[in-house]
Amino acid sequence: MSPRGPQNRRSDQPGWAQPWHTWWRQWWEARLPRQDHLTLTQKNLYILPSKAGWSFGGVFTVLLLASINEQVNLGYALSFMLGGAALAALYQTHANLHGVSMRLLPVRSVHACDVLRVQVTLTNQHRKQGRLGLLITAGPRAPDGTREGPGCPQDVELAPGSESTVELDVEAPKRGWHVLPRITIETRYPLGLFRAWGYWRPQTQVLVWPALDPQAPPLPSPVGNQLADRTQERARHSEEMPEGLRDYRRGDPLRWIAWKKSSHALASGTGLVTREATSGRTPDLWLNWHTSPGLQGLSAEARLSRMATWLIQAEQKAQDQGQLYGLELPNQTIACDSGPRHLRQCLDTLALWGQA
Repeated sequence: MSPRGPQNRRSDQPGWAQPWHTWWRQWWEARLPRQDHLTLTQKNLYILPSKAGWSFGGVFTVLLLASINEQVNLGYALSFMLGGAALAALYQTHANLHGVSMRLLPVRSVHACDVLRVQVTLTNQHRKQGRLGLLITAGPRAPDGTREGPGCPQDVELAPGSESTVELDVEAPKRGWHVLPRITIETRYPLGLFRAWGYWRPQTQVLVWPALDPQAPPLPSPVGNQLADRTQERARHSEEMPEGLRDYRRGDPLRWIAWKKSSHALASGTGLVTREATSGRTPDLWLNWHTSPGLQGLSAEARLSRMATWLIQAEQKAQDQGQLYGLELPNQTIACDSGPRHLRQCLDTLALWGQA
């Protein structure tokens, strides 16, 4: 019987014997469920004295004790006046965030190692009171206190009954589905003695594409093995369609459509037909995981980055010269086409390749 280490014994512990930080994380996540719209109320707002507030409390305590010891009436008056101002600041600081609504706008995909632009719309539901001195931050705050880049707080002020859109920067270190970090909104208005804050965990996930390869070579030539592998497919296609015609592809100009042939094709249940010159036709470009030159000897992530760079170049070439492009990955193929939707489909496929 082999001995069992402490790590194996820990995995067999019952639920009630889990570490305290696991219980804390589960309780915290249950209290703050992920959602794309949040309204701050007394249930999700927190307030504590700031550093200045703790210092103010110490001075207030010393002043009150001295007034009691020396029986100084002016000291009593000053102590009670400062205490009343602190209590009023406590109420106003909490009310400055109460009722503020936050809504997440659609987030666009980016390439890995780029910065996600997360747009949040803040709404002040109060018709008479403005919201001043608000700070909103995505993820952990930048330690150097800068005002640009990921983790930097953004200043917000809301007029009564108005709304404002704030753009936050979030790091996207790797490809795949990216969960947006926790967003913190806080205020110390009006006196800075208290800090009121609330947490928001957005539900939307963003698909991050592979990073671009700055050293990628030019696009491979659509000749050689790529054309040889599709000779049989084109032969079958030529039997079904007359020479010089092909199926309509998204993005083809209307003047290319053969309307007479298309009418017969539509009557038979097929799609439109466009004209295509038999001579001088630009062959389709296929980006193949195994055979495309420039990918041999690279790791999987490096291949994905290079193919993502080639896809963007191929889309630009398709817009200029009309050359279509397709993608061939292990156990997955995307037919040749062009356009923003086709490019996004190819990039999404690269982003999710090899991931569950």
